[in-house]
Amino acid sequence: MTNSPILQLRHISKRFGGLQALDAVDFDLQAGEIHALVGENGAGKSTLMRILAGIYNEYEGDYLLDDKPLKLQSPRDALNRGIGMIHQELSVIPELSVAENLFLGRQPLTRLGTIDWNRMIETAKQELTRLGFPEIDVRKPLENYALGTQQVVEVLRTIISGARVIIMDEPTSALSPAEIEQLIQLIQYVRQDKRSVIYISHFLEEVMRVADRITVLRDGRKVATLQQSQTNINELISLILGHEVNADLPVTTTSDDGQVLLDIQGLTADVFQNINLRVNRGEVVGLYGAIGAGHFDLARALFGMYRYDTGNIIVDGHGFKPNHDARYAIRHGLAYATESRRKSLFMEDAIYRNITLPHLNRIGAFAPQAAQELQIARRAIEQSGVNPPEPLNPVGNLSGGNQQKVAIARWLTFPPKVFVMSEPTRGMDVGAKNEVLRLLRNFGNDGYGVLIVSSEPETVLSISDRIIVMSRGQIVAQMANKDLNKDVLMRLL
Repeated sequence: MTNSPILQLRHISKRFGGLQALDAVDFDLQAGEIHALVGENGAGKSTLMRILAGIYNEYEGDYLLDDKPLKLQSPRDALNRGIGMIHQELSVIPELSVAENLFLGRQPLTRLGTIDWNRMIETAKQELTRLGFPEIDVRKPLENYALGTQQVVEVLRTIISGARVIIMDEPTSALSPAEIEQLIQLIQYVRQDKRSVIYISHFLEEVMRVADRITVLRDGRKVATLQQSQTNINELISLILGHEVNADLPVTTTSDDGQVLLDIQGLTADVFQNINLRVNRGEVVGLYGAIGAGHFDLARALFGMYRYDTGNIIVDGHGFKPNHDARYAIRHGLAYATESRRKSLFMEDAIYRNITLPHLNRIGAFAPQAAQELQIARRAIEQSGVNPPEPLNPVGNLSGGNQQKVAIARWLTFPPKVFVMSEPTRGMDVGAKNEVLRLLRNFGNDGYGVLIVSSEPETVLSISDRIIVMSRGQIVAQMANKDLNKDVLMRLL
């Protein structure tokens, strides 16, 4: 590693309306260095990397590459200058072959200007063999492979592109332990080739394994850049949170009190293993984990939206049939709201239609009348506090907090026994968060079971009776929510 940075960001600031996402952040990267970037959700990590990758080009401060000022116009511009980003959300095209995904946008051409398929396939085979993945058939559609392999292909595509600066945003979120080991080997290969990696991860043990230096962001500001050899996980957590961590972890406990409304027994799929948990009547349970922990896929599996291999799901004593669908789950007392409001609600439709849609078969023997739907929706709107309380308004006209209230209101007409809600307060202001959490707490107080699935520690700490922590597809702790705080949860990831 040289002492002269190949890339520098100086006093970078970025605003989104009234939100100061980055405030005078400095960052540099040396040739052949693995530089990790850590911080809580909302600390500014992804915003900083999107500036580096040319996604955001409106900001204050200086961007230097090889000591020369640079103003990127687009991600394509960044890639042309040797800066590639592997995003948290996959950008592969599953319908195309592995080879086509590896060379997307830069396919080898014949003299006639058409794609040279033979050369592309042979080159793809050679590259995958060289990088340690000879078992991947480059001719097969990528959709034939598991999500972890698709993530690997996305990483390989950026490496094969020749980028000398590779930004990895939560690269192991969909990977198995074996695939994580392969990725770490790939990172070492990149380092030996004098290329550099910026590595973003919530998994601090992983960061300590791969990084040369670690930069910590908090609330949009840089608080420290440390040599990996001169720090430890507890110090990193203290810097991330802004206070000293407690020395002792609480004792893991389970809850056997009360009537069990949700009983998950040994549930196993490709991204989670042997999940056992219970939610009792009147209990709010927080299921917490970092991105890639498997808890969001577990929630989808409960509702019939993600296939599982083995295990049992029991709601109020009724055993679910294996790999049921959403309609079956609703009929047998399970409700679910996804972490994406735009996926669970129909933004162009009226509020009342969004509330009654899952229950049309119950509202009338035949086609339900709008008057019936409106009457039902008005009661649910009043109970949930949707504002403005106008059932004919399109959901898309509401604030994020009120959209989430609609997602809850749709279950108040025919209440489930158990309500599973993923990231219920994502992207909301403090007032809206408190209103939504109050609704869910009341749902528990009324005798229903509530499972809150979140990667935000504040959410589960503020509402849960018990907190279950998942990491790498497994439950690692179950604790009563007594004297818990964020540093305890982070140390369990």
